[in-house]
Amino acid sequence: MGDPAVIRPNASLGPAALVVAFLLAAASPAPSPAASIEPRASGGASFDPSVPAPAKRPLASQLSASPRETVAGDALPGLRFRIRQRGVDRVQARIVVVRLPRNAAIARIPLGWVKTGTSYKAPWPAGTRLPAGRYVVRLHVKDSRGRTLRRTARSPGRTRVIVRGRKAPPPPFVPAPATALPASTPSPAGPGVFPVAGAYTLGGSDSRFGAGRRGHIHEGHDISAAAGTPVVAPYAGRIASVDYQARGAGEYVVLDAVDGRDYFFAHCVRRSTTVAAGAAVAAGAPLCRVGRTGGVGGAHLHFEIWMVGWRVAGGFPVDPLPELLAWARR
Repeated sequence: MGDPAVIRPNASLGPAALVVAFLLAAASPAPSPAASIEPRASGGASFDPSVPAPAKRPLASQLSASPRETVAGDALPGLRFRIRQRGVDRVQARIVVVRLPRNAAIARIPLGWVKTGTSYKAPWPAGTRLPAGRYVVRLHVKDSRGRTLRRTARSPGRTRVIVRGRKAPPPPFVPAPATALPASTPSPAGPGVFPVAGAYTLGGSDSRFGAGRRGHIHEGHDISAAAGTPVVAPYAGRIASVDYQARGAGEYVVLDAVDGRDYFFAHCVRRSTTVAAGAAVAAGAPLCRVGRTGGVGGAHLHFEIWMVGWRVAGGFPVDPLPELLAWARR
């Protein structure tokens, strides 16, 4: 084994210089082999491939109007929007509402600087009115470098709104004077049978013949009774019609009576009719049961008397109340 390496003093250096040289040599680490082949990094920050590059232009990821169809004079539709642009925090935005087909600007809504990726509700300027017509709502965007909105088929940055005109309310119905309404006369067949075989009420003025209805007058009298109460024929005769009208008379029966008049019974319980068209019936024979089918609220019998014939040329309804009162007194 050889002798250990000995640091020999240099005769050309003084004692203090030798001590400093010895300390520096001891403090310097030995270079590793790997470090000796790695290139040195140049000055400045190194590039990080995980950070995405900024998008070239902003994109409208949302622009909606709710509702998209409204009526003139109603509340304006709510406008919501959201803008995204990768690597950009804020952009400047505004909304312009134009009326078609002339593209005349109706409203301009400045929105200022808004954050990307955040959904906003755009406020309508005070006093804005949208007359009936078709409109386009357009979103305009610009980032800090002046780059404008990129419009695509999936994100066009515009939406449509339709404003319908308000329909004028129908004129109020004015019933004809009571003296002008035809009234029934006593039947030549003699006293008849009250058409409801059970407890009933004749109701108020709205139940009577000639009361106002939307687009027409009430052509009969409403007799209120519990659902299921039997409805009977006032006179003998033959059944002219049995049918069902979902939004009107409901289940109904038409009787062609021996006194030459037709009698109409409406709103019967569904499938409660016990007679068929062409069948002969006697006075007091059951026809159906009081119900609430068709366009009605509570259970009642709608009862009509027709001269000449029910809904035939020359036929017309008459006020059934005098006959009902006469039959009720029996």
